Amino acid sequence: MGKLDNKVAVITGSGRGIGKATAELFVKEGCAVVINDVDEHVAAETARALEASGGQVTHCVGDVTKPDDCRKLMDTAAEKFGRLDILVNLAGLNLDNVIHKMTDLQWDMAVDISLKGTFNCIRAAARYMRVEGHNGRIINISSMAGVRGNPGQINYAAAKGGIISMTKVVAHEWERFGVTCNCIAYGMVDTRLTKARESQDESADGERLGLPQKSRDTVMEKYHGRIMQPEDAAYPILYFAQPESWCINGNCLQSAMGGFC
Repeated sequence: MGKLDNKVAVITGSGRGIGKATAELFVKEGCAVVINDVDEHVAAETARALEASGGQVTHCVGDVTKPDDCRKLMDTAAEKFGRLDILVNLAGLNLDNVIHKMTDLQWDMAVDISLKGTFNCIRAAARYMRVEGHNGRIINISSMAGVRGNPGQINYAAAKGGIISMTKVVAHEWERFGVTCNCIAYGMVDTRLTKARESQDESADGERLGLPQKSRDTVMEKYHGRIMQPEDAAYPILYFAQPESWCINGNCLQSAMGGFC
């Protein structure tokens, strides 16, 4: 028996990184999963790999900043698997810069994808989750930058801090349906967003992704050379997603790897 047998999950940003690792873990625990990414090739490839392992999986390409795409994503879960039990809001982006040099594009992309995207998906899930006795699970992904701030990340920190507040509002409003909403504030996780910018050729709308090598080196020194892998980050999400977590609502779990406030 898996921890998520007969459950259906939508995981945004699950073509790669933490989202992909979470999808792999959910499938292992018996959950049917809708893979989402803005990149068709990435989403389809991840879905095919999980199907080959015996999982119930489909994919839905969509941009979480667009309400219509978010509605399509939730509808895909219902049409393919008959229901929507779990929503994991993982899609996000950090485009770092100091305040006086930050561009409107850097601000808008980081805030729209992380904060507005999370709101769009929760709103789109309402028609399936705001049902008496639904007992669904919403897990939002924040960051320690949203808890305590971080130099060079005013856009990202503002978005991730907003997600913490949003989580608490959803927890209040949807508690009567048995739906819980919690979030996780990770520290450093090894993904394409935290790799050295100089060592990869990843971009979004012309903006280079990753951290400057000097910044990454500073972080790695702080963490004594060891940071979380996506597979490590997936386990707290699984905890909040399972039925046994029904009594935990409106909380923000802070990563020990990010320090405490």
